[in-house]
Amino acid sequence: MESKMGYVHAEGTSLHDGDGKKLVLKGVNLGDWFVQEFWMASSCVDGFQTGIYTQSRGIAAMRDNPNLQEGQIRELEAFYIDTFIQEADFKRIRDLGLNVVRINFSVYNLTDNGENVREKGFEKLDWAVDMAKKHGLYVILDLHGAIGSQNMDHHSGDDAHFNLFGSPENRRKTVHLWEQIAEHFKESRTVAGYDLLNESRRKKHRYGGKVCFDFYDELYRAVRKIDPNHMIIVECFSFPNHGADSRGYGWKNVCYEYHIYNLTPLSQMTCLRFYRFLHEKMGYEAPVYIGEWNAWGRDKDWQRTFDFFDRLGWSYTSWTYKVNRYPADHGVRAGRGSWGLLEIDVKPVNLHTATYEEIKKTYLSVGSENAKETHVYDSYKKRFLNKIN
Repeated sequence: MESKMGYVHAEGTSLHDGDGKKLVLKGVNLGDWFVQEFWMASSCVDGFQTGIYTQSRGIAAMRDNPNLQEGQIRELEAFYIDTFIQEADFKRIRDLGLNVVRINFSVYNLTDNGENVREKGFEKLDWAVDMAKKHGLYVILDLHGAIGSQNMDHHSGDDAHFNLFGSPENRRKTVHLWEQIAEHFKESRTVAGYDLLNESRRKKHRYGGKVCFDFYDELYRAVRKIDPNHMIIVECFSFPNHGADSRGYGWKNVCYEYHIYNLTPLSQMTCLRFYRFLHEKMGYEAPVYIGEWNAWGRDKDWQRTFDFFDRLGWSYTSWTYKVNRYPADHGVRAGRGSWGLLEIDVKPVNLHTATYEEIKKTYLSVGSENAKETHVYDSYKKRFLNKIN
């Protein structure tokens, strides 16, 4: 995937590869890998604080667990990451006909204090980029959770706080973190782009807006001082009208990202057309990337969504590659088989009370060799391989 000619970049409303050829990115998120989410996770913290697993609460629960020492906590975190996604998964994704993975990580994966990357903090991300390169995939690096939380959602790693934008110190730390990420990956042509901040909100329960985009601009300028080449991705969460015109900021080589989850009574096509209408109404002159989406239970909706994106030239990564179907108390049941291409079925281990051996045994079972292909996988095979094996 490396090219002496350059990097993946945005020109007008299209993406181009390092040789200047038009490129459409088509792939999946590697959700629940670096950032476990309670509704599809293999860990829980029942009986500890609110009982809902988040990254920050999981770490706190292990530190409160009398069975674990500090060194063992880091060992278990690394063991889970080593097991959940392995080299065979990158090959499987490429063999399915896809060309990109969006890797969701948070401040908790890289730092101890929210600011400075710890020793070996990039080790596993480096491995993931190396595996993607080896198997012919691009990588989108997605900061899914910043210090203080940009949305107060569990998938930011911290649903107890909403204190990124209101804290100059947390903003400074997040800028510095991106400076370190940019410095580390600035030479990599395998990295297609930097997804600066996942699903940021201007207020609790209030989507996007100028507050978020002004901070994107702060991050953009910090990254550009270090890395002038990589495409930068900014998210309009949740709809195109929750963004701002990049021309007002003077950005270059920027892609706009939306997330499409149709949780309404309306049809999938109605939802897709609404997003297209809003995008065109806003007059954005930038490529579109659907960073997260789902077409739920019907193959025809998956195929129609693929068709829709392809007609418009929109890049996309569905949510998600693999889920745990066991957790039930989360509102949107993973066990319907509609979230992941693959499903495991593992009883979550209680990080607040379990022993080191019990946690490690659970984490041994999260590899894809123990997963089953879902109807979503069949829809992908039908689309990209034109067959069902």
